[in-house]
Parts: sequence; C-alpha cells; structure tokens
Amino acid sequence: MYNLLLDSDALIKLTHSKAIFRVCEAFNCLITTEIKEETVEEGKKRFYPDALVIEKLVKDNLVKIRDSKRKPNIKEDFGKGEKSVLGLYHSTRNSIIISDDSAFIKHLENENIPFFVPSDLIILLKKLNKISLKEALYFLDKIKVFIKKEAYNEAKKELKEV
Repeated sequence: MYNLLLDSDALIKLTHSKAIFRVCEAFNCLITTEIKEETVEEGKKRFYPDALVIEKLVKDNLVKIRDSKRKPNIKEDFGKGEKSVLGLYHSTRNSIIISDDSAFIKHLENENIPFFVPSDLIILLKKLNKISLKEALYFLDKIKVFIKKEAYNEAKKELKEV
C-alpha cells in the first residue's frame, strides 16, 4: 500500500471536499507534527471547521503522524511543513507527496519526486473504483474554488473519460 504524505494545503482541500475519508480508506495517509500544527492547532485558533475534522482523523488513526529525523538539504525557502514532508519522503518507502503548492510542486518535479495534486487523487480514486463518478464530481466541485480553473476543467474532463 502506498503512503500518501500530505502537506497542509492538500490536507485542507481534501478535508474540505470530504474526499479525505475515502482517501484514508484506500491509502495509508501520513502527516508530520508540523503539518498537524499548521492544520489543527493554527486552524483551531482561527476557528476553521476543517481543523476539527483533521483532529478527529488523527485521533481515529485514519491520518497518522510520522516524523523523520532526516532534514532535507534544500535551498528553497519552504515552510516547516513542506520541509518536514520532504524529510519524511526521504525516510519512507512507497511514498507519494500530495500537495497543491506550486513552488513546492516545481521543486518536486525538479527532484523527480512523485506527487499528486488533490484533484489527481480524486481521479485516482475513481480509476481504482474506490468512488463513483457522482462522488468524484461532488468532491471535485467542493474544491473548485481552491484550485486553478484549468486544473478543475482538466480533472472534470478526465473523470468523464474514466
């Protein structure tokens, strides 16, 4: 089973769309302490409803916290969350990073590190027959306001071809 290493941006979008529950059923979902801090602790301070959902996912062990002692040697000025996810990637087998941060994605591409954006993950769930087309379109529509219009349109088109 693949380990999905979620950064804050992807975790929040997947939680908002409600797709996170289906993702957690299909894959081993991991976050770092830094990602939990950003999404749960900071989110609760700002009264974001997704923070409570993520906190429950962690308590129910659907999203597991793993940390790496390995610190990535990167020049880019990423936040603690992205750096922690990179460190975890380098110490976790069969892992794929899930992110929607364009600067981070560019780095992943340059380093040949496998990744998915949240809309790709929704498509993958459909391709694996883990969700129906109706569910996939629902999840995609829930994150429409958070992703680029081109990404949304491309994902919708690809879903209808699956």
